[in-house]
Amino acid sequence: MYTTLRNSSMIIMSSNVLKSVFTLLLLSLVCTIHAQTTYGDTIFYDSFGQHTIRFTTPYMPAGSYAFADANGTSAAKEIQDNFYAVIDPRHIADAGQSSYFWTSTSPSSFIPSGSRPYYTTDHTGNTNGAVMVVNAGTTINYLYKRDIALKTGFRYRFSFWIYVVARSSQFSMEVVNSTNNTNKTFAGPVLNTEGVWTQYTLDFPVPLSATNLTNNVSTGLQNKYSLVVGNDYYIDDILLSTLHTDPLTVSASNNGSVCEGATINLYATAGGGASPFTYSWSGPDGYTSSDQLPTIPNSNQKMDGVYTVTVTDAIGQIASSSVTTVVNETPKSDFSLSTHDINNRFNEVTMKMQTESGATYIWDFGDGSTDNQPTTTHAYLINGSTGEFTVKLTVTSATGCTGSSTKTIEVIPFIPNVFSPNGDGINDLFMSGFEIHIFDRFGILLYSGSSGWDGTYNGKKMDNDTYFYEVQYIDNNMKSQTKKGYITLKR
Repeated sequence: MYTTLRNSSMIIMSSNVLKSVFTLLLLSLVCTIHAQTTYGDTIFYDSFGQHTIRFTTPYMPAGSYAFADANGTSAAKEIQDNFYAVIDPRHIADAGQSSYFWTSTSPSSFIPSGSRPYYTTDHTGNTNGAVMVVNAGTTINYLYKRDIALKTGFRYRFSFWIYVVARSSQFSMEVVNSTNNTNKTFAGPVLNTEGVWTQYTLDFPVPLSATNLTNNVSTGLQNKYSLVVGNDYYIDDILLSTLHTDPLTVSASNNGSVCEGATINLYATAGGGASPFTYSWSGPDGYTSSDQLPTIPNSNQKMDGVYTVTVTDAIGQIASSSVTTVVNETPKSDFSLSTHDINNRFNEVTMKMQTESGATYIWDFGDGSTDNQPTTTHAYLINGSTGEFTVKLTVTSATGCTGSSTKTIEVIPFIPNVFSPNGDGINDLFMSGFEIHIFDRFGILLYSGSSGWDGTYNGKKMDNDTYFYEVQYIDNNMKSQTKKGYITLKR
């Protein structure tokens, strides 16, 4: 009544022949798993045979659904809520019975009154082809469960056909691998369309194992709906078979050469094989990642080199690929200044840097003007509102990488070392506009103020001599600064 088929043909072998063939298959699996390209073996196929009277199925778990026995009591004859039977759906009610059943038809009645689509052949249209007739009712439990040892290193497909007689219904398909403690479930939709055969499938892998050539797997269908009126359906052609799986391939790539500080992007593209895939990257300076598309920010020279990705698919096939990542060095951009402060008398600054072959240079002097020479001299135009200039050098290497540096040039007051207060209108005042203090060689304060010293003390002209000064001003950071030095008075 229930058969195991291979390539849709029944194969009968002696136990010794089967044992030998199975051993050869296992050895072949271990040796050639990466090269296998053809599959399609039927592991089991349950079409429920051809029956005009009711049968049980050995794959209905005990205590799940009750068998509706046509020869039992009147209640047992009916495929009531939580009952099932295997039979040609056109013979759900046996001829001569006084009581018809929930999908009541007879061999001479094609469509019952009420016009529900009860009458049908099995899924494939076989004469007297049986189906599993289920009045699922309120029992949320297994409808079908089958245990089997499956070879490792293959993908499998578990499938079945369902025909809703009285809506609504819902089911789930599940595969439980007790050897590696994994499971996979497909929760089917709520089925409201009556009178149509529909197939559902669940694909799953049984990965290669270093210790097991087979895994113990349980395949099952469960009712997931609780309904007193409705929830009636047929199940047919339950199939477990292997799937074609191309050899696993992988290619590694990146976003090309990068400059120091940029982000390295790595890409792994898997082909063939059986998903899901796991990824393992390794690279320079101890780098590892399990991402398919990892990113490495803030790159530096230690990250330059070969990155390798190893991919493992769901059935244990392994493939690797490598890519070389080039991290180009940031060009040196440090430079020197001939002076870090200027005034309106001494306003030229020479800027130098160490040249690099193939590099280009852009100086931004901070006053709106630029230059492209590695060494340059610039004269600043100074007015009273400018406290500093920021010089920026940008260097672009032959590989296209850029580096930049900045330095600040402070604008300070010009303090002469000689002044001549002789009344000719030229250089008659010392540091007018700045807060200053003037002392003679004995430390006596001769002048304090901001209008400028005219070379007198208490109205008396001071002798030609050298005097000590303190000049106070506000710098570019709005902080008070003091310059000290000596000024020579010469009339």
